[in-house]
Amino acid sequence: MISKNWAFALSILSLSTALVAADQASTQQTNPPMPMGVTSQPTGVITPPVAPAVNHGADVFISADFIYWKAYQEGLEYANSAVNALATSGLTPGATLNQGTFATPQTKFEPGFKVGLGLEFEHDGWDLFAQYTWLAPQHKGSSIAAPAAPNGLFAVVGATVSDAQINQAAALSEAEASWKMSYNVVDLELGRNFFVSRYMTLRPHFGLKSAWITQRLNVDQEFLAAETFGNTSVNSEASNHKLKTWGLGIRCGLDPVWHFSRSWGMYGNFAFSALYSYFKNTATDTLYAGAEQTGVATQYANGKKSFHGVVPVLELGLGLSYMGWFYDEAYMLEVKAGWEEQVWFQSNQVLTGKTSGTGDMTTQGFTMKVGFHF
Repeated sequence: MISKNWAFALSILSLSTALVAADQASTQQTNPPMPMGVTSQPTGVITPPVAPAVNHGADVFISADFIYWKAYQEGLEYANSAVNALATSGLTPGATLNQGTFATPQTKFEPGFKVGLGLEFEHDGWDLFAQYTWLAPQHKGSSIAAPAAPNGLFAVVGATVSDAQINQAAALSEAEASWKMSYNVVDLELGRNFFVSRYMTLRPHFGLKSAWITQRLNVDQEFLAAETFGNTSVNSEASNHKLKTWGLGIRCGLDPVWHFSRSWGMYGNFAFSALYSYFKNTATDTLYAGAEQTGVATQYANGKKSFHGVVPVLELGLGLSYMGWFYDEAYMLEVKAGWEEQVWFQSNQVLTGKTSGTGDMTTQGFTMKVGFHF
């Protein structure tokens, strides 16, 4: 009796297994695998690459960006109106100052561009991408005049600046500064753009970053009264500073995209670099007998400083993305628009007075990218 029951149970189990297998086979025939998220890459591939599919070993893709960025360099203060006007001759007991400021060159948003060229490989969906970035901000006409008493205006850069005590600098009637930069950066990266879920893609990448950056700071100063250097009496001064930086280093990052639909998504990019850099800066100070840099010119200082160091660079981006495919996903159009920020740590090595300035350089602003994958 027991053996009959076991035989019956095994028969029922075998029949159920056969029915389930037949149902699954029928379902697969009538309902083929659905595309994974926003692409029709095969669902059987682990972390399938983002379309378009690559043929003939490798395909080319190109990109162009319009950038509208604001660049700012810390450590470029050139005049100080937060000091008592009598600081160099003797303070008046009980004096209360107005709130002054350290004047810096004014900055604004400037247009620039990026251009990129890459290869997408059939081997596991890897890609090789090179991109060049150009920006040339110029900030002219930043000026400050002597404030109302009891405050005075004093030089922060130039021949009269003392390392030990800022209030030993000359009193000024006016100071004016201009700053400009030539920003040239090349990024070379090897990456892979793939799906980690139905509606999320990641592109980890690593490679190299190189930069050629030139900064110029020019400051003109009018002395409140004639200053005497030995037997020479002067009324104005021009300080010119130039910093050239060239760097090369390792860069790595991650570019995720959260897709709302097949075409639209939100991206958030991150990259970090460490550039071994060569700094070369020069500084000259010229004193003039007359006002507004006129009259007999006497060069007070002419120096340079060169050295090597490592500059860390942080890059962040956030915005919206659009992807559209054509001709059975043989081609893809990509459009991105968002906000981008970069921090170049301790990039200011401009000679100011008797020392080098310090501070980070930042760029931030709107970026719009258009790319096409062949």
